[in-house]
Amino acid sequence: MKKLLIIITTMAIVGGFIWLRMTGRDQKGQSERSMQQQPKLANVKKAKVARGNLAPEAKFTTINGQKLTLSDFENQKVMLWMFATWCQSCKVGAQVLQENNEKLQGMKIIGVKTYGNAGYSGQTVREFVKNVSPKLLSSENWIWGDFSQESTSIYNPQNYPDIYFLIDAKGVVRDIDGAPAATIGKIIQFANE
Repeated sequence: MKKLLIIITTMAIVGGFIWLRMTGRDQKGQSERSMQQQPKLANVKKAKVARGNLAPEAKFTTINGQKLTLSDFENQKVMLWMFATWCQSCKVGAQVLQENNEKLQGMKIIGVKTYGNAGYSGQTVREFVKNVSPKLLSSENWIWGDFSQESTSIYNPQNYPDIYFLIDAKGVVRDIDGAPAATIGKIIQFANE
């Protein structure tokens, strides 16, 4: 019990740190009206990832070798979760997401290993999921893969090992946070809005 409390406390601290770092950035969003007149995703070279802005395009390769982009999920709610396979809060996050997956069916969840695995070696994405949350390998609302270097530099320039983005069906970033185990309530709420 004490070990679990330490893990949860650590995840909450990491999530709070990420939240503080993200909320300190310029978060002036565009109005809903102007966002509707623009393309679904922002131009990568001009994009800034911030709440209220259009999500920049992102590229990743699935664990089955398929090359996909974020725009392939146009008109769908998306949780884009970047993780590192060595990260303890990521492992706990994957377990909590698996336990709550029935409540997350209202969105597509893209779990991608951050380019370079946030600076440390570790398992492949397939091994990570198989060992931590095996039911999510075959879940229809989940896609697992590796984020491209370019997309990592846009979405995660600080190289955090555990960060996610909630993107609405219009392509707007609604929230940026970390440690899904500590913020699962917010994720479930977004999926079911």
